[in-house]
Amino acid sequence: MKREWLILYRESKRLTQAQVASFSFIDRSYYSQIETGKRNPSLTVANNIAKALDFDPMMFFQDHLNQSTFQQNVLSGEIPEFFRCNGEGEVLYLYNDFELYSHHAVSYLLTAVEKDSFCIIIDYEMTFNHLKRSLETILTKREIKKYIHFVNKEDLGQYEPSEMVTYFQRLVAKFDEDKLVRIWSHEKQYDDNDWLSKLEKYLTTKRAQFNNKKVLIIRSYNASMVKAVSHIRMMRNYPYLMTDFEIVDSPFYIINSNSSVFPSLFIQENM
Repeated sequence: MKREWLILYRESKRLTQAQVASFSFIDRSYYSQIETGKRNPSLTVANNIAKALDFDPMMFFQDHLNQSTFQQNVLSGEIPEFFRCNGEGEVLYLYNDFELYSHHAVSYLLTAVEKDSFCIIIDYEMTFNHLKRSLETILTKREIKKYIHFVNKEDLGQYEPSEMVTYFQRLVAKFDEDKLVRIWSHEKQYDDNDWLSKLEKYLTTKRAQFNNKKVLIIRSYNASMVKAVSHIRMMRNYPYLMTDFEIVDSPFYIINSNSSVFPSLFIQENM
């Protein structure tokens, strides 16, 4: 299967196949076959390519998902149905496969349009064109412009945290009061008090100002780039946990300070 995610990483660095191959100490034809999925890199080659393009080399070894598993678990509709039926809430998405990440991002945007709600997608430039190409095969340019607002994650670096919150307050306030708002954010590093967390708190405390506007937020992270200790901390903050194949109630979500988190069934059985 063609490695679209690898092509996007290379294009984001504005490098040719020949340049990446040179940096990775392999022939251009070999690298080209890696991009098209005809060949798999050795661990050494994977490390060299990942170093040249600045990503986790383990991404190469997450391509083991077969087509039947994809159709059974992803296209069955469980995740799109959640997007369609839930008008508000917070979801932590820990993904392992970039192609599945893209599929779910597009599904999220399409269900937003279907529900006549506005969607703000905050992602890195390298994924924008990929998502837009997929959307343009289904939606008109007018629909994309009306319902979907793209924000380049890298551009947000010029703002102070308070300025970013103000920016999104104004953006959300522009939407019709009776419309639902959906936010999809792609993050590289976890911070439980970052700008979007502050925006979430603002929307919670200022619902009257937005006429009790409902907001559904997806926070997505590459699972292989998040430390295990952070996984647990993140799951305590979000009521829903999403993977490439499912959305479930977060096992560690703490509703309030009096909530209790019990050990797993495996631990309980061995106590």
